[in-house]
Amino acid sequence: PCAAERSHPGLIRTIETRSRLVIQVRIAMMFARRDVVVCTTLAVVLAASTFASGCGGAARPPAAAPAATARFDRANFGDPASGKNPYFPLKPGTQWVREGSTIVGSRKVPHLVTTTVTDVYRTIDGVRTVAVFDFELDSGQVSQESLDYLAEDKNGNLWYLGGYTEQFEGGRFVSSLDAWLSGVKGAKAGMLVQTDPKVGTPPYAVAQPDAEEGDVAEVIDVGARWCVPFKCFDDVLIVREGKASAPDNEFKYYARNVGQIDNIPRSKSVHKDIEQLVNLTQLSSTALAEVSATVLALDRHSITTARSVFGAFPPGKRA
Repeated sequence: PCAAERSHPGLIRTIETRSRLVIQVRIAMMFARRDVVVCTTLAVVLAASTFASGCGGAARPPAAAPAATARFDRANFGDPASGKNPYFPLKPGTQWVREGSTIVGSRKVPHLVTTTVTDVYRTIDGVRTVAVFDFELDSGQVSQESLDYLAEDKNGNLWYLGGYTEQFEGGRFVSSLDAWLSGVKGAKAGMLVQTDPKVGTPPYAVAQPDAEEGDVAEVIDVGARWCVPFKCFDDVLIVREGKASAPDNEFKYYARNVGQIDNIPRSKSVHKDIEQLVNLTQLSSTALAEVSATVLALDRHSITTARSVFGAFPPGKRA
């Protein structure tokens, strides 16, 4: 039963063809099924114990004289979504579905994230970026919708140039947060995923949303083996991310030619998010158009709720 549920074909068909309300109902029903919950819980426990026992591989010794992190240079960008980065192939229509758990208040609840690379582009701080859309469900209800504006440089390094999140309760919008764009109010772009990561490279900036503090990352391992409900992978990049003042927030796992397959909380994590890959698909043109329409509406709404930030650059447009 676990193996049969891991692909979730019904979920993907629903995401492509039905309304958001139907998505919620289907996913709520999915989480209500005991075998899926048990399967996911078991997978999380096994994955955690596997890493602890060394299947993921102990951190390798640092390479001699690792190269310095690339610098942000506006002249070094072209097509923002060519798919050059081996650990996060940024191609419009690619969709990842990850499930696990999160802490809401004091309760641990089922958590599901659907991430889609859209064909909505926005020029930020002189760089053409593509919008990546996260749609999150907690206990089967919409909890967050967020946009991340990403771009590849000509070497394939993946940069993070802006973000926007809206929170929901009971299916209703309640607030916006984390609104930032590189070049506005002291915010600076950062590197999300390196094209040639090496153990031993100094920690690098993922982003600096404000002038006070930013997010940082550090390469923990390259070429690790890691298993999630979707399948096991043999060439996995493990990166630790967190605030500069509290860097041990989470481990992110990126499989070569696949993208992010896992998120494991660390000592400084507040919500203890666990997100394991259960499906990966390439959307049809019709489904991509539907998701991109939602993203355009969210992009426009950001100008209303965070005008001082998102009014600084032209709004997003579909390619």
